[in-house]
Amino acid sequence: MLSTASGALSDVPVVLLDLDGTIVDSGPGIFAALEHAFAACDEQLPEPAVLRTFIGPPLTTSFRGVLGMSAERAEELRLAYTEHYQSHGLLEALPYPGIPELLDGLAASGRTVAVATNKPETTARRLLEQQGLADRFALIGGTDRASGRSDKAAVIGSVLERLGLAAGAAGRARTVMIGDRIHDAEGASEHGVPALLVGWGYGGPVEQAADVPCVATVAELSALLLG
Repeated sequence: MLSTASGALSDVPVVLLDLDGTIVDSGPGIFAALEHAFAACDEQLPEPAVLRTFIGPPLTTSFRGVLGMSAERAEELRLAYTEHYQSHGLLEALPYPGIPELLDGLAASGRTVAVATNKPETTARRLLEQQGLADRFALIGGTDRASGRSDKAAVIGSVLERLGLAAGAAGRARTVMIGDRIHDAEGASEHGVPALLVGWGYGGPVEQAADVPCVATVAELSALLLG
């Protein structure tokens, strides 16, 4: 298991970061788009605690698994959500305090930093360009419905391949995945990549109970990665 001592990951050359709940606080825009989608589709809006769990995993997976919707109904809500989020919610996401400085520090130390998110790749790039952060990353990787890349494990696998870390490469063990939800750790595990969870995002009891190392603040993460 990863150590969370100061400087323990300062020699890890490749750092993968989740987007929502890790790099940016995207909650307000996502919640507004969800409210719009449920209203537009004449569905009862779930309680806030349930809506919170929708941040991170693929939405259709949450709609079907948590709410028991059919695939067709889940897709209707996803489309209504996406229309509102692309025009309004995406612009509301802001970097967590200290994240831009952390990214600058990682760049200065010569690390390869990439995004691995369940957001559509084009949306993730647009969001990070809007915040002036896109050029901090060697690669911005996300889901892509056209290619069937639809979950975190597939995204991480794609990012690793595009970074030149082929399956079975020893370099994967010298990579770390950092995110706020358990699916970040599970997706990384499928590729032999260790994971670290952060406490400022949208995790909950599942993440707190998981046997995955965690840091509570951006300052702790910076100390861990930069020393």
